Amino acid sequence: MIQQQTIDQYIKVCMKTWLLCEASVHAEAASTSPRYKLVKECSDCAKACFAVVSRLVSDAGDLGDLVLNCLLHCRQCSNECSKYPGEQDLQFCGIVSSICADTLKEIAVNQLN
Repeated sequence: MIQQQTIDQYIKVCMKTWLLCEASVHAEAASTSPRYKLVKECSDCAKACFAVVSRLVSDAGDLGDLVLNCLLHCRQCSNECSKYPGEQDLQFCGIVSSICADTLKEIAVNQLN
């Protein structure tokens, strides 16, 4: 039971990050002068989070490189979003991406053991 609660926590964090990153991509793409580096980093983070969620939900076992890939993309997204301190939505996206990366460290460490 505890293991399922832990997996549910990872799913919840990754889903929240995926949704916020997708929203940031959509908002940025709809702007008059989209910042392409921001779109790329948020999009890559969203895709990586969705891949982790898909694997966890399907209970397919080994996550392979998905967790490390997601952790790295979440860090990059967080770093990119932090470049825009005057934009609250991007700041929130960056914070959530950072939380996701920190949370995924637990899985990454367990996979190495």
